[in-house]
Amino acid sequence: MDIETTIRTLWQAIAGQDEETLLRFFTVDAQILWPNTDERFDLAGYLRANCDYPGRWRGRVEKIAVDGSYSVAKIWPEDGDGAFRVVTFYRWRNGKIEYMEEYWGDIGPAPSWRKEMSLS
Repeated sequence: MDIETTIRTLWQAIAGQDEETLLRFFTVDAQILWPNTDERFDLAGYLRANCDYPGRWRGRVEKIAVDGSYSVAKIWPEDGDGAFRVVTFYRWRNGKIEYMEEYWGDIGPAPSWRKEMSLS
């Protein structure tokens, strides 16, 4: 499986909270970091945190580095408001993730005081 397909399939499993499929993407000694909340997980802890997370989720990968070192995804709850952008950095070993670092941020409009500064 090429890296783009691998990462897209990974994100389907993350959003679908599919523990069995997720397990196949990681080395047994994988380390996962969520710096926004200062959490660090081993594989078992990550699977529990992701798969037990409340609610049902949808997601779409928006960008993947050619070398598979990072991706950007948009994630949103099936039955709620709001959305998040997730930037994930990967380190691979023998085709599996040995290290994953994720940064989550709310998607929303820029604050009114900053709108005039934006180039977009």
